[in-house]
Amino acid sequence: MRAYCFASGQIEFGRSIPDGALPIAVGPSQKLRDFIEPVARHGYHTRLIKGRPTKIPGTDSLLVPGIPEATDQERALDALHAWLDWIKDQAPKGVSVL
Repeated sequence: MRAYCFASGQIEFGRSIPDGALPIAVGPSQKLRDFIEPVARHGYHTRLIKGRPTKIPGTDSLLVPGIPEATDQERALDALHAWLDWIKDQAPKGVSVL
């Protein structure tokens, strides 16, 4: 299984990396998910209910920290590389950070 992200910072998992996505890591499916989910930023969409932002069920997503806030693609790439450097030392046996 592979973990990869798009320019938006959204992380997804799949057997192959789609065009336009950047690789993050590779490893057995459950081990890879168990590793990436805690170190990723968690995002979701909200809507106003009675004047308060409220999470919309089913809109959860995993994000590479720093990419959504990046002002340009160069800074987004810097954020990706910094995050990959940070998680590389934490990878469990059988998971390779790319």
